[in-house]
Amino acid sequence: MTTQYKFSYAKTFKTVIVVICLVTLAIFGKDVFERHFFNTRLTVIPDVTGLDKKEAIKYLKEAGLKVKVINSKTEKVPLDTVYNQDPRSGKEVKVNRVVRIWVNNGEDVKVPNIIGLELLEARSRLKGLNIQIETIDYYPSNQKYNTILGVYPKPGTKLEINQKISILVSSQQMIDPSVMPNITGLDLNDARETLKQIGLEIGSVSQTNDPTLPVNTIISTNPAAGTKIQRGQKVSVVVNSGASVKKRARSNEEIINRSRDNINEREIEKTIDDTINQIDNNTPKTPQQNDKQQNNGNTPASPPNNSNSSNGTSNEPNGGGGDDDD
Repeated sequence: MTTQYKFSYAKTFKTVIVVICLVTLAIFGKDVFERHFFNTRLTVIPDVTGLDKKEAIKYLKEAGLKVKVINSKTEKVPLDTVYNQDPRSGKEVKVNRVVRIWVNNGEDVKVPNIIGLELLEARSRLKGLNIQIETIDYYPSNQKYNTILGVYPKPGTKLEINQKISILVSSQQMIDPSVMPNITGLDLNDARETLKQIGLEIGSVSQTNDPTLPVNTIISTNPAAGTKIQRGQKVSVVVNSGASVKKRARSNEEIINRSRDNINEREIEKTIDDTINQIDNNTPKTPQQNDKQQNNGNTPASPPNNSNSSNGTSNEPNGGGGDDDD
């Protein structure tokens, strides 16, 4: 007995819709996926300086770029006009790169008063005003750790384009300003900075030799460490000028090893010379090379009578030549 299936229009319609959605996702989703995760498309940044704010944003978006607007005051261009951009125009970058534009809104960007704020809070406030920090210096203070002690330029100062600020932040109080710190063993320059933190300065500097310490190291101070001091007081120090380094005598073992190395070097050189001489003696020489060797006096030593035993002739002139009779 066979089973009969009833045709369902509703199920067929749902199946068709699902297939259409999958095909659409496969076609368009691939492009979206590649655009966001494998962005390799490039574009050229247009020049939008001198344009109206809205027009500049339009051109940058048409080029496939994102825009960040920074409002500030300048007298170079009219209101709501772009007077600077970063990156510069003409540069080839990837699509969706953020381009910052500076727009004249007639308002000055001033350094806010962040003194007394905690560093994290101060950073957040500066970021909201598009003000960047150039340097952060720490200074021992009785204030809470990471509290802003000062800012440069001072609060209320008008900033130029891209001008950054420097801030001074409190660190933990490390030194009692009423007691002479122990700076023995510190480098002279480091000692100056340590004393400067509590209002002291180095006065006279004398030198002595101590081979156990590095050069320019503080050996002693006056007043001594732990002595009560007053702000502005000068401290006399004695530093190590550096002793001349004496040549250490070689041990017997070092002398033996050195001699062995010299013997090995001489044996190697002698072996090389002997090998070269054997190669030269084993190589057949042409008549021209033999004549040249004889002329240079490099022939092997021969018997005193200069006779050649192989052919029985003598190298001495023949006194019986016919030419003399003529």
